[in-house]
Parts: sequence; structure tokens; C-alpha cells
Amino acid sequence: MRLKVHSFDVVVAGGGPAGVAAALSAARSGAKVAVIEATGAFGGMGTTGLVPAFCPYSNDRKLVIRGIGLEIQERLVRRGGGFRKQHRPGDVTAYDWVRINAEALKRLLDEMMTASGAALRLFTQVTEPVLRGRRITGVRTWSKSGPEEWRAPAFVDATGDADLAARAGAPFEQGDGRGRMQPSTLCFTIAGLDGKEAERVFDYGPGGRPFGKIVRQASLAGRLSGRYDHHHCANKIVADYRAVGFNYKHQEGADGTDAQSLTRAIIEGRRQAAELCEFLRRRVRGCRGAFLASTAELLGVRETRRIVGEYVMDAEHFWNRTKSPDDIASYCYYIDIHDMPRGGKAVRRYLHAHATNVLPPGEHYGIPYRALLPKRIENLLVAGRSISCDRAMQGSVRVMPAAFATGEAAGLAAAMAAKTGGAVREINVRRLQDRLIRQGAFIDLAGRG
Repeated sequence: MRLKVHSFDVVVAGGGPAGVAAALSAARSGAKVAVIEATGAFGGMGTTGLVPAFCPYSNDRKLVIRGIGLEIQERLVRRGGGFRKQHRPGDVTAYDWVRINAEALKRLLDEMMTASGAALRLFTQVTEPVLRGRRITGVRTWSKSGPEEWRAPAFVDATGDADLAARAGAPFEQGDGRGRMQPSTLCFTIAGLDGKEAERVFDYGPGGRPFGKIVRQASLAGRLSGRYDHHHCANKIVADYRAVGFNYKHQEGADGTDAQSLTRAIIEGRRQAAELCEFLRRRVRGCRGAFLASTAELLGVRETRRIVGEYVMDAEHFWNRTKSPDDIASYCYYIDIHDMPRGGKAVRRYLHAHATNVLPPGEHYGIPYRALLPKRIENLLVAGRSISCDRAMQGSVRVMPAAFATGEAAGLAAAMAAKTGGAVREINVRRLQDRLIRQGAFIDLAGRG
């Protein structure tokens, strides 16, 4: 079959939060952009993955995720596809844990991406880079259209797994050094709930969320599988609580870079979803009419490859709230490393770690431009959860708000670099920062001096 060839200024591999922000940022700067996504929708875990809420945008005192990420959230809320908690006026934590209606987010991103003028391609898998020395000259893809090559001076890897960087020969780390990675979670939606009764079960009250206690007690009693796996997150995805999105339990041993492992994990995730739905229908008030409305097409993979970049963010970077002269974003989410406890003491240690790996209110760290630059490749930037960091730090930067921020910076940087041949290390970083701030992004310039 004849190879079709396309030419652009910037090619973005991956259309999740990082890829969406990268494509929008590059296209709005005037670059000719193509974005290539393997699934049937843009948005990644927020759409195809059915994650029911965005992680925090604020550090409890100010919004640290702004720019394109904030634009998407605010537009989603305005059209009724995002739900904020009730807070007093001016409280920035209203932007944290905003609930997502995945279908509304799909349509919003369709509209934004189409309006950007970028060339959009869904159902297309990036297979390999075309290399000339340390430069990528193109990426090969496969789809129903057959083999294609997408050429550009500059590229952004927003695959989440650093697929493009790894296949180009960039060094990377994976998991905990022994190949063990955080377990995955398959998100899903249960509908048919009695709104008022369901709200009492799934919302927070003075004593916490009743649903959490239900999961813990049922798991320990053997009524739900995974005796010591009490992971749960449930958020309304329609205003009256008649449909709830779940981020629930884990699939241990899942490797997001191995197709057979992904197959086993998603099958187990669907079994867990059906098991919970049946349990709720039989045993929980307000859930007698419950049915499993949908399971995600995209498995919730928390951890795979992390590039080794020009700067590696580590746990000390987090705890010291490090700001650097080349910061292109700021963030503050806690170090959220999921584990599969095998006993009561392990559960307590796991919960204690989640409660203590937190920065004080009002504090945040910077994300340096160098963390987006994989070693050995001259014209590639990486955005999203596979940026350059150690395992602990990745537990903080792996979530959607940070992906929006790093994607926005990577896309604009790639567009700037494309004008001079794609040398991403040679752009004027101070100019990049100033342009990002004009676009609405938040960068703490304390480290710039």
C-alpha cells in the first residue's frame, strides 16, 4: 500500500489533555499543526477514560492551573458538563475536583480543536519515528487509511507513555526500577439511581462519604472482591445524582506498554464494575434501579515510562517547592502513588502516606522547561505524565491539570522552534514564559530572578 506523506510545522502525538493543550497552543500561535490520536475522541482520561473529576487546579489559595486548562474547565461548566462544589464566593477551591460529564467534554473538545484549524486525526496509531541522526523527520502511523508519514521540524510526544520518545532512542525509566508499576483502574458510570437517596450515599457529609465506608466494610466481609483494596472515588456526572461516575478499585500488575497486560486488566475492570453495580442494586438504598451505563474504552494507567530529560524533578523538588529560572508551569497536587495493600497494617500505611504527602496550603512547585526535553533527541518535546521526573514526583504531575499545563507549554515551544528548524533547546525560554503568561498561564517567576 502506498505511503501517504503529510507536512506540518508541528506534529503532536496523542490527543489526551496534554496533546489537546499542545495542539491548541501551537495552532493559536499560527503554526500549521497536526494532532494524531489512537482512540475515537480527544480528551484522553477525561473522555474516553471516564475519569469522573479533574484533580485540583488550585493550591487552596490561588489558581495555579490557568491558561488552556482553565479555559476548558470554565467552558465545560458553563455548558452544564462540569459540576463544581458549593463554596463561598471567591474560594478558588471551587475549581478543584470539578466533576466531568464525559460526553459534554467530548463535544467541547471537538469544537475547540476544529476551531483551532489544526489537522485532526482520530483512530490513528503512531507506530514509529523516522530518524536522521538525533532528529525526528517524521512519524509513521497506521489506520484504516493505511500507512502514512507525518513530517515536521518539531514534534510533541503527548502519548502518556513516551511512545515516540522511547522509539526514537531517548532514555527513560519505567516503574519502580524493578518493572513494577502502579495498578490501573477502569472507570465506569452507573445510572438509574434515586437522586436524593444517592446523594446521601455518594456525597460527603460531616462524617465523610458513606460510600467509602460501604466499600471498605463490604470488601473486608468478602461481599466485594479485593479484600484490602478500598480505593474509591464517586462523583455525580448529572446534576441530580441519577448517574454517578466511579474511579474504583485496581487491577494489579497492569503494564500500560504491553497489549496483553492491558487486555487482562480491562477485562478485570469490567468484571469489577459489574460486581459493584450488582452489589449496590441489592444492598444500598437509592440504588435499586442501578444499571451499568458504560465502562471506559481507555484503561486508567497511572504509570509507565518517564523520560530522562535535561532536568529530572524528584521528591526533593516537590518538598522544597523548587522554582527554576526556566519554569513553564506550576503545580501542587500531592504525591499520589497507588498501591495494592495486602493486609490491614499495609492499608493504614497506604492511607497515612496519602494524608501526609501533601504541600501546605498556598504552596506549589515549578515545572522547568528542561523536564520536557528528552536527552538525545534534538526536536522533540514531551508533555503529560511521562515528563522527566522520578517515581515520587510523577505521582504528583501525572494528573490532567498538570498535563494541560505542560502540553500548553510544549505546543507553544514546538511552534517557536519550528520557525528555526525545530531546535527545541535553542528557543528563548524567557520569551516562551512571557508568551505563556500572556495566554493566561500561571508561572511563578520567583525562580527567574
